[in-house]
Amino acid sequence: MTNRRTRRAFLAGATGVGLAGLAGCLSVLENGGGETTLSSASRTATFEDARTGERLSIADIDRPVVLHTFATWCSTCLSQQQTLDTLYERRGDEITMVDLTIDANDDPGDIVDHAERNGFDWRFGVSPAALTSSLVDDIGQRVAIAPQAPVVVVCPDGSGEVLGKGVSAGAIETALDTHCA
Repeated sequence: MTNRRTRRAFLAGATGVGLAGLAGCLSVLENGGGETTLSSASRTATFEDARTGERLSIADIDRPVVLHTFATWCSTCLSQQQTLDTLYERRGDEITMVDLTIDANDDPGDIVDHAERNGFDWRFGVSPAALTSSLVDDIGQRVAIAPQAPVVVVCPDGSGEVLGKGVSAGAIETALDTHCA
C-alpha cells in the first residue's frame, strides 16, 4: 500500500509540475515580447504582395510597419486581423500593415481570397522560409505558430515592439506612438 501511495503522490506531483511548466510556456507565448530591433536579415528579406505581385521588404517601407503572421485557417489570426482592420481604418494613411502567412499550404490565391472575403485592404503575402527563419531568430518561435503569432510594430529604423496575440488596436497605437514618433 505504501508503494501505491508513493506512486500516486509521485504522479500527482509530476503532473502538477508538468501543468505548471506548460502554463508557463503558454503564458510566455501569449505575452508580448517588449522592445525589439529587427535584424538586417528580417528587414531586407523580400516577400511578394499577393495582390499586386510586387516584391518588397520591410526595409523598403518608409513608414511604421504593423507586421502580423497568420494562416488562413487560424480563427485566432482572423480575430486579430479584425482588430487590425480597426487600426487600419484609424491610421492606415500613417502606417503600412503587412500580414504574412507562415503556413506552407497557403498560396497567394488563398491569401487574396481570405483578404477579400473578410474586407481587409492592406498588404498580404507568403512569408518565404528565409524571412520566417529571420523573424524566429529576432522574435522567437511563436512568430511561426499561427495561433500564437504576435503583432510586431516596426519603425523605419528597425526598432519597435513585439506585442502579444489578441492585442487591441489601442495597444498597437500606443506602441506606434511610443516607438515610432
